[in-house]
This record gives sequence, C-alpha cells and structure tokens, in this order.
Amino acid sequence: MVKKQRMPKRNQSDKYSRNSGRILLGSMILVLVVLGVRFSYVAVAKEVKGHKLDKAAQLIYQSQNEVQAKRGEIFDSVGNVLAENSSTYTAAAVLDKTQNDADGKPAYVKPSQDKKVAKQLAGVLGGKPAEYQKVLANARKQDLNQVQFGQHGLKMDVTTYKKVKALKIPGIIFTPGTSRFYPNGKFASDLVGMTSEKVNDKTGKQTLTGMMGLEQAYNKQLTGKNGVKTTSVDDGDLAVSKHNQPAENGYDIYTTLNTKLQTTLEKKMDALDDDMKPKSAIAVVMDTKTGNIVATTQRPTFNATTRKGVGTYWNNELASTTFEPGSVMKGITLAAAIDTDNWNGDATCQSGTLKIGDRAVTDWNNGEGWGEITYARGIAESSNVAMALTEQKMGADTWEKYIHRFRFLKSTDSGLNGEAAGTMQFKYPIEQANTAFGQAISITPLQMMQAYSAIAGNGEELKPHVVEKIVDPNTKKVVYQAKREVVAKPIKASTAKATREQLEDVIYSEYGLGKMYAIPGVKTTGKSGTAQVATATGYSAPGDNTHEIHSWMGMAPAKNPRYLMYVVTKEPQRNTANIATDMSDVFVSVMQQALQMSEDDNKVVVSADQEVKIPTVVGGSTAEAKREVTAANLTPIVMGDGKTVKSQSPIGGQKSLVGQRVFLNTGHDIAVPDMGGWAKSDVLAWAKLADINVVIKGDGFVSTQSILPDTKLADGYHDITVEFKEPKTN
Repeated sequence: MVKKQRMPKRNQSDKYSRNSGRILLGSMILVLVVLGVRFSYVAVAKEVKGHKLDKAAQLIYQSQNEVQAKRGEIFDSVGNVLAENSSTYTAAAVLDKTQNDADGKPAYVKPSQDKKVAKQLAGVLGGKPAEYQKVLANARKQDLNQVQFGQHGLKMDVTTYKKVKALKIPGIIFTPGTSRFYPNGKFASDLVGMTSEKVNDKTGKQTLTGMMGLEQAYNKQLTGKNGVKTTSVDDGDLAVSKHNQPAENGYDIYTTLNTKLQTTLEKKMDALDDDMKPKSAIAVVMDTKTGNIVATTQRPTFNATTRKGVGTYWNNELASTTFEPGSVMKGITLAAAIDTDNWNGDATCQSGTLKIGDRAVTDWNNGEGWGEITYARGIAESSNVAMALTEQKMGADTWEKYIHRFRFLKSTDSGLNGEAAGTMQFKYPIEQANTAFGQAISITPLQMMQAYSAIAGNGEELKPHVVEKIVDPNTKKVVYQAKREVVAKPIKASTAKATREQLEDVIYSEYGLGKMYAIPGVKTTGKSGTAQVATATGYSAPGDNTHEIHSWMGMAPAKNPRYLMYVVTKEPQRNTANIATDMSDVFVSVMQQALQMSEDDNKVVVSADQEVKIPTVVGGSTAEAKREVTAANLTPIVMGDGKTVKSQSPIGGQKSLVGQRVFLNTGHDIAVPDMGGWAKSDVLAWAKLADINVVIKGDGFVSTQSILPDTKLADGYHDITVEFKEPKTN
C-alpha cells in the first residue's frame, strides 16, 4: 500500500510577508496618488502655502537696484545757482602685486615707480612729491593692498580727475562719489549752509545730508526719495516694469537773495572784517514791501565747498544768536511813545544821570550828559536818560505791551533751525528802564528787522522771508510761494511816519551821531546803537570799544522806505576808531546799489549767446512768474488775468536761448495776443495752452491773423487762422 505524501505547511512568516507587501504597495500607491493630486494642484494654481511659484521663479532671474534721487538745488531769487550737486573722484594707489589688467600687464604701483608716480601726482594735485612717497612707503610696510593720499586726491572735481587719469599711471584707481558744490565760494554761507556725506551701514551707499543753514532746515525736501530699478536675465519678462519705482528728485529751493547785491555786501563786509577783526559781524538787507531778505552775510564765514573757515565760528547770527541791541532799541521805544501820545520832542529833560531806586541810568559820556536838552536832541544824541524817562512816562505795563506787540521774545518762524526767541529782565524798575535803551533784553537780527519793518512801512509788521519759493522738479510745479505776510500792526500808520521823521535827526541834526550814514542824494533815516557786553560779573566798562556791540539800523528813502538794513559789529579787536567809517561804508554802498537797482539787476547772469534754464512757475503767482521769467532773460507772455499760473510752455527745467517766449496760462479770461513776427512754434504753443484750433498757412513768421488782438476767447472763438510769410531779404 502506497502512502500518500503530505503537502508541507506554509510558513507563517511567509504569510506575514505577503501581507506586509500588500500594505507597502498600497501605501506607495496612496502616496503617489496624493503627490499626483498635489502636483496637479500646484501645476494649475502655481501656489504653495500662499506663495506664488511664478513670482518666486521671477525673483530668481530678476535683480533690483536702488536708484539714487538727486538732491535738490538751491538758487537765488531768480535762478542763479547757489548750491548744486557735483561728481567727485578720490584717487588711490593699488599695491597688491597680484593685480593685472585685461592684457595681463601689472595694474599696481611698483616700488621702483614710487618716485616717478609721486612727482606726477604732485604736479597735478599739489603738495611735495616726498609726501606721496612717504604714503606709499608706509602703506607697503603695513602690507596694505591699496592706499589713498590724505587730502591730496580726495574728492577731486571732474577737471582734476581727467588730468590725473590722463597721466595713465598703472595702479592709480578712482572711486566716484557725489558732493555739493557752491559756485560762489563765500556767499551767504551761513544762510545757504552745507552738507556732509553720510554712508548707509546696510547698503554702503553715500548720501548728502544738510548740516546747517537751508541745507539742514530743508533737508527732507532737498533729499527726495530713492527709486527702484528691476532688471531680468529674461528679455521677455514683462513683469519687470511692474517692480520699477522712479526716483523722486529733491525739491529745488529758491532763496530771496539778489546775487548782485549779495556780491557787493560780501566785498564790503570783507573790508570791515579785515580792518577791525571783530569777534563777529552781520549785515542784513530787507525789501520793505515784501519782507524778503535780499542780502545777508556774517563774519567770520566760510567756503562751503572747500570747508575753509568752518570751525572758526559756527553760529547763525541771523536767527540763532541773541544779543542786547543797545540804542537801536530806542527807535522802538520812540515809536511806542509816539503811538501812546507820550512823546514831545520839544519838551526838555535833564541829561547825564537818572536815579532809579538805588541804581542809576547814565548817558554814554560817563554820565556827564549835555545839561538840559530836548527829547528830540535826546534821540539824536542817543541819551539813555531821555529814553528811560520816556519809558517812565508810558508806564512799565504799556511799554511791556509794546515790546510784545512788536513781537520781540517770539520766534519769527523763518524756517531756519534753532531760531532763538530772546530773553528779557523786566521785574524791577531799573530793568524796565534799561529795556528802553536796549539792555536787559536780547534779540536776533531777524526779530529787529521784523520790528523795524512796521516803522519803515505804514505800521504793518512784515514777516521776514529767506525762501522765495520751492519747486518740485518731478511735477514741474511750485509747491510753495512766499507771500507778503503781515504778522502784526503794533503802531498806527501816522506813528510810523512820525517815528521816521524824528529819527532823521540822528543823521541830519547838529547833534546827530549818525551823520556818516547819510546816503548822497537820498533822504535817509535810522538809529545807531552801542551796547556794553553783559558778562557774569556785570557789563563791560563804558567806552571800551573792544567789548561793545556796535550797530546801525537804517532805511531809505526816509519818506517811503524801499529797503531796510541792519549792520552789527561785535567787539572789534583793532582799529576801533574806524567803527563808524567801516560800518557806514557797508551801509551806504549797499543801500545805494539797492535803491538804484532795476529789473535788469535781478536777472540770471548769462552771456548773449548762452542757453538759460526755463524757470518752473506753474502753481506760483502770475506776478512772480512774470518777474522770474523776465529775470531769466526770457520773454513772458501772460495768458489771461488769473492770479495763478495753471500751465506753462515750454515747461520748466528745459534749456532755451535768451529771449525766447514763455507762455504763462492763468486759465481765466484769455484774450488773443498780437502774434505779429511770431514763429510757428510760438503760435502752436499758445494755441495748445489756450485750447483753440489753429489753421496755419505759409512759412516764415506771422504776418496776419484772423482774430484781432485783445479779442476774448470766451466770446465763442474756437479757431484761428494764422498766415506766415518769409522775411524779405535785400
């Protein structure tokens, strides 16, 4: 009997293996399905966790660069440049022996070349060749890869850079940079100010930052806003332009200064400074009709481009430094007394010394005085006693009220940084009397100019302006235009007139101390001042000119002043016998020029064949726009009788030949001009701004026009036919 063979039992582990395989296979299939679904979603949506993959891919192939905004420029009132940007270059010597140029030639300064290179550089950059050799030798000892030459070769202008580059010295390299250029040198430097270079720690890029004057006060407006430029390796990348942000250049600042008058003032103040060497001095000229400061300078001063003189004296005398004004304050006291009916020039008083409690007010001649004198002589002779008695007649409360009415002890809001408000001691009767002749009260020149503007005018006190307008070069519009601003009416118009007449005695009476301030051929009025310097131990001794503040406030013509000028000399250190001579020379010379100026004296300085920059006047007043276009040696054509310029052609900032017409559209009640002799470009420019259709016939210049001049377009005219003819030639 044959036994049946039994089938072997399957191993239990084999069963488990098969189950594991099925699970693994299922898991893999599930993963593939999930991934497939995810990939399909990403392929369609192009998004992962909220991040767009197409944008991320673009960023890989795109790069962004910061576009530096151009710092705004600073001009005088009509467009002569006072501060502008300039390219600079700094030279350095490469000493790294591994450096070669594209042709494999050495691109470094060899030790054997030091003497020759030093001689070449000194020939262009100045200094002695030995200085350059020493720099190179020291750098090699320190194993430096490259070295600069200190002040030599630092921030070279373009002309110097080209001269050095033309030497073709192997190993001399140049680093470009931006600097501020002040073309007039010492020219209202403390008002205009200067900049410093600031390096961004993150980007390493250099920017200019204002550090004083208008450069600092208007730094934000001048700086502008940097832009972004995006580039791509893909020429067809249409998304690039979406990331671009154009740079917004800084605003241009137009000061109120008149270049020709400022130039004269600088020369005269140089002469005063050279002769007397005062610790400081300042002179300011104001237009009494507008409040504009048309010229101002101080000593010591500096050249903002070269920095020569910076650090010698760094206080803004115009607005930031206060001092006791001395007898110039007597003009204010006089005005207050006249306004309150407390002045009688024919009345008399005992001069010399006046006891107030246990203190005394003394006249400037050691308290001797001149016996019994009239109050009129007291103002001419500058008697402290006469003015103290005048203050007592008014009463302390009334006098204090007028001090505030004239806006002393308050900033003029000139816009300059750090403007001071001044101080006053007014608690005791002696202090109240002292303020009447300019002691126990401190002021700034701007405050005093503002106060005297009420006397120079009809009792209206004008805010002093140092900025004429601000222009946005990006939109070609005026964003700020200075306007005549009455800040107070401290005295009546009749008071202002009477005060000027009384102050004429300072110059023209036999007792007057200001005879040398008379302007030939022009009736002048004003007040001189001498103030002792206040110290921790009291006032300086009377008569010690080297420790006194000497000043003059004058205006002309006396009957209806056009300009007001303040000259202050603090503590002259030599030739003090020349105080009145030197100060009056500044006053008389500058005021004569100011009074003789015509519109031709307030123009951009150009030669006949030179191109000029068309001013930007859109947004500004029509009157100022017309004046400025004329000052730029161009011909303004005002369209309409509106008070503001709505548009202009050509636009501001472009270059033009001298004499070209500039159309100023006021947008209101436009009339047809006489176009005789106009070129086609002028006709088309006018027609575009006037929004009228023009039919042109012929060539040459306008000979006839279908609508008569002075016809108002508002009468329903929509078309004009203009015929041109070529000029006849012999």
